[in-house]
Amino acid sequence: MDKIVRRIGILTSGGDAPGMNAAIRAAVRSCLQKGITPVGIHRGYNGLIQGDTVEMNARSVNGLSERGGTILYTARCKEFTTDEGVQQAVRTCRYAGIDGVIAIGGDGTFRGAQKLSAAGVNTVGVPATIDNDIGCSHYTIGFDTAANTAIQCIDKLSDTMQSHERASVVEVMGRHAGHLAVYVGLAVGATAILVPEFPVDFERDVIERVRQGKYRGKRHFVIVVAEGRRPHGPG
Repeated sequence: MDKIVRRIGILTSGGDAPGMNAAIRAAVRSCLQKGITPVGIHRGYNGLIQGDTVEMNARSVNGLSERGGTILYTARCKEFTTDEGVQQAVRTCRYAGIDGVIAIGGDGTFRGAQKLSAAGVNTVGVPATIDNDIGCSHYTIGFDTAANTAIQCIDKLSDTMQSHERASVVEVMGRHAGHLAVYVGLAVGATAILVPEFPVDFERDVIERVRQGKYRGKRHFVIVVAEGRRPHGPG
């Protein structure tokens, strides 16, 4: 069997994250340096199923590291959760001569990459998600930018909170993970941080903390809530 890798597909999937374009650029340039043809796959696993591909070169990624979003576009693909969808993606790889796939994205992208790998397609995952919820990764691509953006916004909001002696509740993204909320909350000195990984006693974890802050002379408060910390009744 021929083991030589001649063409590698590159896709981005799920929610876009700052730095995805830089990852695409690095993957393309690394392929070219090794004499491998990089093949861009549009709209994640949708594009892989439908055969929506384009050969890339150095000009394709010129100046790309400074641009947000992803030039390969991104989408979630329900069809890829089925065995039929995975097999169609495998057939596309064979038809397009793709010897392996670089999947750039978050937990959903990685689950798709596992399925593709199990179906016999060599696959490498590049963790790119502001949620920072990929195991064995200290910082995923996009997490630092998202954290600093939220911190800057809350710092601006703090001026108004202080002027009017108010408490503000700020929700940050993160889907089902609270990593982003924790980092942001610690950085801005939040009165309370609510994350989906731990149950919440509102009286103890929020009201009492505000009350203690007032006793110490504090006059404005910020509560950081993770996106996945939805109310589910008591706790």
